[in-house]
Amino acid sequence: MRRYGQQKDRQLLKWALGLILWVVGMATGQPPALDAVSGKLAIDRDRVVPGDRFRVALVATIKEGYHIQSHQPPEGFVATELTLKGPKGFQVSKVFYPKAEKKKLLGTELPLYEGEVLFGALVSVDEGVAPGDYRIEAELTYQACDDTTCFPPTRWKGSLPVKVVAKGTAVSLINEDLFKRVEIKERQPEDSVATDQGVAGRLVSALRSGHTLLAILFAFAGGLLMNLSPCVLPMVPIVVGYFGRQSEGRVSRRALLGASFLLGLALMYSALGLIAATTGKMFSTFLQNPWVLFSVAILLLVLALGMFGLFELMTPQTAAKGFQKGVALVGEKRFAVKLLGAALMGLLLGVVGAPCVGPVVVGLFLTAPILDPQTLFFLFFTLALGLGLPYFFLVIFIGLAQKIRAGAWSLWVNRFFGLVLLMAALYFGWQSAFAFGFFTARHIWAPYTPEAVEQAAQDGKPVVIDFWATWCLPCKELEHKTFSDPRVKEVLKEFVTLQVDRTTNKDPISNEAANKFQVRGLPTVVFLDRSGKERKDLRLVGFEPPDRFLKRLEKVLQE
Repeated sequence: MRRYGQQKDRQLLKWALGLILWVVGMATGQPPALDAVSGKLAIDRDRVVPGDRFRVALVATIKEGYHIQSHQPPEGFVATELTLKGPKGFQVSKVFYPKAEKKKLLGTELPLYEGEVLFGALVSVDEGVAPGDYRIEAELTYQACDDTTCFPPTRWKGSLPVKVVAKGTAVSLINEDLFKRVEIKERQPEDSVATDQGVAGRLVSALRSGHTLLAILFAFAGGLLMNLSPCVLPMVPIVVGYFGRQSEGRVSRRALLGASFLLGLALMYSALGLIAATTGKMFSTFLQNPWVLFSVAILLLVLALGMFGLFELMTPQTAAKGFQKGVALVGEKRFAVKLLGAALMGLLLGVVGAPCVGPVVVGLFLTAPILDPQTLFFLFFTLALGLGLPYFFLVIFIGLAQKIRAGAWSLWVNRFFGLVLLMAALYFGWQSAFAFGFFTARHIWAPYTPEAVEQAAQDGKPVVIDFWATWCLPCKELEHKTFSDPRVKEVLKEFVTLQVDRTTNKDPISNEAANKFQVRGLPTVVFLDRSGKERKDLRLVGFEPPDRFLKRLEKVLQE
């Protein structure tokens, strides 16, 4: 209370000094400059969707011969303050002030604003805001001066229309040249995801500034970096096992097989990504279906048995005729069938790779409202090409091994590839058992309930919520390497730790939590402060080592 009283007294002193200076100015015949500033408000997009965050700019033009005080002036002057107020559901995250120019007046160097000055702000729209027309009210409080006199503080007021549309509606960026000049440092959730922060951040910045070509390059680089994640581990044995027998001797044909496989993978992955980004559903929703996991396991088992020589997969004559045009291009029917098989294997791997939701994927989700479906699909396609490029070269490498195989020992090579496929089939079969409900996975934390979150808020304790699934390898890595670290476990004693099992979509409480927190991929870790409000800037998507995870926990505890 004492500190508050001191601040209030200091503010009154500033106004009093300003009034005294005005009286002095009136005594010398100087008229009050109540119209020293004119302003114009602008928004960075033509419309917004619920859950989105947008930028607002104020272009303030100061009348020639006058200046206004900066946001942080010396004692005795009134600070320039920009205030934005929106209707219910609109939250102003932060206001950004331009850098003041220092000017020497009356023997003192003062930070001032002159000429055209750009102010910026970040505004977010809650998920529950209904589509419609809204207005944001702005007020700029300032004290104008000339070289000899300062005038009473006054205000400029303005209003900005904002159109809210339903989710999935295309949104276009506008006023791009203006916002390139406004200093707005956004702190987005993608800046806090597990890995590849630089690429993801640059991707989002490029998309929001309209540099689509640059964003495509960042998407491709992000796809390559996703191969460092454990989410790709189930893909490796399938590629090795399948192409260990299907590859051709000539480099050109091995390259065609690899390209066919890569195309199938990219098409499936980008289609799943587009659906997730435009509908708000989780990226790996297909893997919540036990029949999908079971079908993958059966297919891999059949391929494995074929490697062991129990039977040969023959293409029916009716199907072979369907490839007649393709045969003319590749030289023989058998190779045309292999191309089809490689493409189908790529489609399968597109489903298997769905859990690979890294920072770049999260960045695409965040910018989906401002992109048209064609651009969004192409960005996911480019990312998938980066993700699948190493397997393109792996197919060629396996082809080289196939070329040098000869003699009786090649039989044992086939058996080895069959064993690899069998292990992959067992993995997906085991995951389908969990998905069907035959087994129940256990997590080291308590199950999530809305009541547990409410109780934590009443007790003034922060909360950590882990969204995971049995088929999510990064989830297991996060649990066994990060959550189990002694230092992390010690700090987590200050939190209420909850978990949400997303192995299937049968649990209504799990579905409600995923919808409430807008979970788009796994693992996702959500942090709630002591009042129960989410710290969206700290949300984690993907694996993160203990040291960096500790920093997130410390930021929550500092509030």
